[in-house]
Amino acid sequence: MFNCAMRRAAGILVLAALSWPALAEDSPISFVSGPLAGVAAENTKHIEEQAADGGGIVRADTATFSTRDLLAYIDWSRLPGGYSWRDTDRMPSLASMAQRVFKASGVTVLRGDQTSLNGYRVRYRMISLTGASERCGVFDLQRRSHLIQGLVCAAGGEAPLMAVLQGLSIDNVIEP
Repeated sequence: MFNCAMRRAAGILVLAALSWPALAEDSPISFVSGPLAGVAAENTKHIEEQAADGGGIVRADTATFSTRDLLAYIDWSRLPGGYSWRDTDRMPSLASMAQRVFKASGVTVLRGDQTSLNGYRVRYRMISLTGASERCGVFDLQRRSHLIQGLVCAAGGEAPLMAVLQGLSIDNVIEP
């Protein structure tokens, strides 16, 4: 009787251990330090499309990370060999995305700058959303054929954008 109960308990533990990882979505994007360290990726997507000129496959991975006070959306795109991203200002479209996500009536740019982080050129803007309590940082990290862009938003205070970006880890591409 005792052995039967132990086998059942062991079976339940094995079943639970095997099914637990299914709760987290698989993504090459993660956070290994900073405010989002260890937070599981949600709403992950992997897309592969033929480049417009037929010169290879453009790959993109996206993921959302959230805690009670923070929300981060990361989009990592890669161009096929030999291609580079055009040097364009992506900040207005990222700010518009934050405005749509939080159903804000407007966006006010508080400040912006350009710096470098782990070999990437970083452009960012800190924004305030009219009609919403969130403040966001929108960003664009670019290096040759890699582009990492997205937003980090905080409820009721300034988003810790640089602290979040410093903890960003993407398989074999960027890490703290």
